[in-house]
Amino acid sequence: MSRKTRLQDIVRVMRRHEGPVNGTTLAETQGISLRTLYQDIAVLKAVGVDIEHVPGTGYTLAPGVLLPALMLTDEQLDALALGLVKVEDAAGPLAAPAAQLRDKVADALPDEQAERLTGLKLAGSDQGVVEQDAASLVSEGPWGSDRREEAATDELIFYTHPLSRGSIVHWMLEELGVAYRMVVLDYGTSMKAPNYLAINPMGKVPAIRHGDVVVTETAAICAYLADAFPQAGLAPPLALRGDYYRWLFFAAGPLETAVSLKGLLGVYPDERQHMQLGCGSLQAVLDTLAGAVAGKRYIAGDAFSAADIYVGAHLSWGLQFGSIPWRPEFEAYCAGLNERPARQRCEAFLQQAMAQGA
Repeated sequence: MSRKTRLQDIVRVMRRHEGPVNGTTLAETQGISLRTLYQDIAVLKAVGVDIEHVPGTGYTLAPGVLLPALMLTDEQLDALALGLVKVEDAAGPLAAPAAQLRDKVADALPDEQAERLTGLKLAGSDQGVVEQDAASLVSEGPWGSDRREEAATDELIFYTHPLSRGSIVHWMLEELGVAYRMVVLDYGTSMKAPNYLAINPMGKVPAIRHGDVVVTETAAICAYLADAFPQAGLAPPLALRGDYYRWLFFAAGPLETAVSLKGLLGVYPDERQHMQLGCGSLQAVLDTLAGAVAGKRYIAGDAFSAADIYVGAHLSWGLQFGSIPWRPEFEAYCAGLNERPARQRCEAFLQQAMAQGA
């Protein structure tokens, strides 16, 4: 059984169970160890499934919870219902499996959507109401093909792992305030699976898919999202983007490279090597960045931008883990950014993931 199937089954079992479900019982229903169950619960929580654990009692699922894969639009739900109705009415060998599929999908949906899924069949039989024909569902207008195509192409999918640079994109998405679907991948397994390598051949996160557009590399994702959702105001007008682009990509290039050489690899380039490296010396990088944020609330003008998200995240990490030495300019700049509600929501998500052993 695949993890995806197992996660759906875990949610299904919890939805059917009255009251908390003991962890041992839940693991036995899936034929897995408690360790694997804990990992699966952590994944579900990481993607936003509201599961509460009461020590000594078990797990409870909030009413109406569904997995992101089953978050269907009304148009998608109507298309599914119509297809199942036609297969059932054909009375062929697939009629019974279609009815079973209807029940299984309905069981995984909130009550309102489950009723909508079964509504077409009921309307054509038990209640004596005329069934909607196919033309009414594929014509132009509020239920038309244009609306369904728009819903499909506009979907924003965010691929990440809690302990990765994906947390920067997570902050960016929360600041945007737009709908997105988070897909949490595991290092060495799902990140290296063929379906994800088709999105990012590097097998790394983060990445996003926005309709047909795929973007990888954290700074590029932030820049893309700021332009894709201009109503959020996270990119300055084009004529004022000098500092915005400069510091966004300064952090993505010189800052990250210089800090990684020393902090991660223990490499200390000499003066000749500093000339050959695009980042120069770590001292020069830090001096330059300290001058850029000294006495400023935001790094690229008078307004908060995607550059603050990227620079602020790197500085906060570096100060927290000691890879960037403390400076009053850095502390003051990060303190203001860390107070933002979107930042605090992401931090709470990270802390929860770490508590679950992410």
